[in-house]
Amino acid sequence: MENNNNYLAGSVSSSFARLFLRTAQDYGIAPREALDACHLNLGILDNSLSRIDSTEFETLMRWLIIQTDDELFGFNTAKHLVPGALGLLGYLIMNCQTGGDAIRLVPKYEGLIGNLGHTELTEKGDVFSIRWQCSCTDDLVAPHLIDEFMSTTAEYARWVTGRNDIAAHCLYLERSEPNAAQLQKYRDHYRCDIIFDAGVNLMEFNPQFMSLPLNHPDPTLLKTLQEQADRQSKELQHTDPIVVQVRTTLANMMETSIPRRERVASKLGMSERTLQRRLLEAESSYQQILDTLRLQLSKEWLLRKNWPISEVAVRLGFTEPRSFQRRFKTWTGMSPGEYRKQRLPESITS
Repeated sequence: MENNNNYLAGSVSSSFARLFLRTAQDYGIAPREALDACHLNLGILDNSLSRIDSTEFETLMRWLIIQTDDELFGFNTAKHLVPGALGLLGYLIMNCQTGGDAIRLVPKYEGLIGNLGHTELTEKGDVFSIRWQCSCTDDLVAPHLIDEFMSTTAEYARWVTGRNDIAAHCLYLERSEPNAAQLQKYRDHYRCDIIFDAGVNLMEFNPQFMSLPLNHPDPTLLKTLQEQADRQSKELQHTDPIVVQVRTTLANMMETSIPRRERVASKLGMSERTLQRRLLEAESSYQQILDTLRLQLSKEWLLRKNWPISEVAVRLGFTEPRSFQRRFKTWTGMSPGEYRKQRLPESITS
């Protein structure tokens, strides 16, 4: 099975980080408190296009794990699972026709979440298995990432099928068996045999799951989302680090305002002239990167938010809605209203 997560080595999507921040609120930890303690940009809280360095993500995870002091912190993320928690991948899964269609998208697009690990799918006889290999080498963080993947996979399977009776055939985990109270929580959630100290993290399903219809399949929207996912994947494969740095910095800052070039340069520890020169050497420009992010955000907000077009324009930094409408038509060949009507008659709110 093809796996494309290597191109994102070094970064994690903010939407995934927010899943852990929401879970931490159950322990009385405010998201801003956690981000401040780890010296992370508050833009992570709102901007779905922003990404954080994998080292920063591990720092955040370590802080949250220590503060919550709960071995089941990662496991408990399933309580806060929503499509947006998995970013674009979550919306792709939600719009598939069957469980099999959804599962087969995971290895291809899981890299959009980050370089956290990779999924292997195997079908042998009457057993279908999902194996996840964690890439994190931090002994404190890795078990929580594994628990998150397994617990949210089980929860998502129930959510997208509308079948609360969905359960794995058997679950194999590398971790040792927890205490009695924790073990009961595992059993209540997974509702299947659990093998600990298995040397692998693997979930077995009955193959019938692959043909189960999902709740709200939308082939038209799925095609649009796949085009967006392919585009983001390609953009994130850009080999020149300065383009990646500028894109990440801009995305983290865009939720509150459209940052000026000098602010981005200062954030990166260089002069505006140096930034311009380095982008030119990389065959890119500040305006090109900004326009790409504006286009991505405008499409996302038009499809997933119920905001008026005028509000989308303001949030993207346009002083006049007409300016945004002209720019959007230049980008896509249609007006924002036409795009929203054609691609998604009823906007999805996140």
